[in-house]
Amino acid sequence: MKKKRPAKPIKDKDIVLDIQDYLRYKNKRDYVLFVLGISTGYRAGDLVKLKVRDVKDALKEGYFIILEGKKVNTRNIRKENIKPREVPIVDKLRKILKEYIKDKKDWEYLFQSRKGNNSPIKVSRVSTVLNEAGKEFGLTNISAHSMRKTYAYKIYNESGHDIEAVREMLGQSSSKITCRYLGLDRELYDKYSNKLNDLIR
Repeated sequence: MKKKRPAKPIKDKDIVLDIQDYLRYKNKRDYVLFVLGISTGYRAGDLVKLKVRDVKDALKEGYFIILEGKKVNTRNIRKENIKPREVPIVDKLRKILKEYIKDKKDWEYLFQSRKGNNSPIKVSRVSTVLNEAGKEFGLTNISAHSMRKTYAYKIYNESGHDIEAVREMLGQSSSKITCRYLGLDRELYDKYSNKLNDLIR
C-alpha cells in the first residue's frame, strides 16, 4: 500500500495570496477558513467546530482560546490530548471575521456544510478544497493540515529560524517534533545527499 505523504506548508507568500484570491472568488466560506487557519495555526479539526458565538467572544477579547484536541493512539486505546492555546487576532483577520459573521446567528457553525441543517464542513472536504486550490498553482500534497504548517513556516522564517519559538506557538512538546513537522530534517537530508554527486564521475 502506498504511504500517504505528509501535508506540505505553502512556503511562497505570493502563492498564499493567490490561493486566497482563488478561494475568495470560488467560495467565501473556504476563503475565511483558509485565512483563519494560516493566521492562527489551529488544526482544521478545531476550526470546523467553531460557532459564531466563539468568534464574537474572541473578537471581544482580542484573541482565540481554543482547546486543541489531538487523537493519540496508545496500544489501540484512543485518547484525546486536549490543551488550550491562545492566539491573538491580527488586524486584517479581525476585519475579515467581523464582515463574515455579520448576518449569522450565534448558534450557527462558522463554516457550514452545504448540506445545511447547521452542520459543519468536514475536515476531509477542507482537504479536498485546498488540494484543488494547490493544484491550480502547481503545488502537491496540500491539505487541511497545510494551513497549520504554513503558519508554522512563516513564524520560523520571521523569527530568524527560532525553532523554539515555533514549538511554543504550536504548543508542541519538543523541538525535534517541530523540526520534523516543518520538514526541516527532510530538507537537510536532501541537501547533504545531493553532495554525494561529488563522489560520482
